[in-house]
Amino acid sequence: MIPNLLEAINYHDHQIASRLLSQKLDIKEKLVLYAMAKGETISSESSPKTKLIIVLEGKLVLTNKKESQTLEANGLVSIPTNQNHHFKADENTKFLQLELASDN
Repeated sequence: MIPNLLEAINYHDHQIASRLLSQKLDIKEKLVLYAMAKGETISSESSPKTKLIIVLEGKLVLTNKKESQTLEANGLVSIPTNQNHHFKADENTKFLQLELASDN
């Protein structure tokens, strides 16, 4: 159990903090909590698994080759397998990233 996700990770100036939650929750799927300071970015990446992104607070800009989307608190988006994407925090932002199990 994690009683308060927002208190489970802290911001650090000019840094991205992350915390793996899968083991604590005893789940197979990779679940990571991120805290990104305003202006920080995660450069272009892709994954062989579908990802769910759930913004807990702040504003997160998700960009792929087609468009940019801004997610705010309580926003949810899925990122398909093998899709290049990157993130930018428009303000201090905390979000969860869940990698879904593959169908294989």
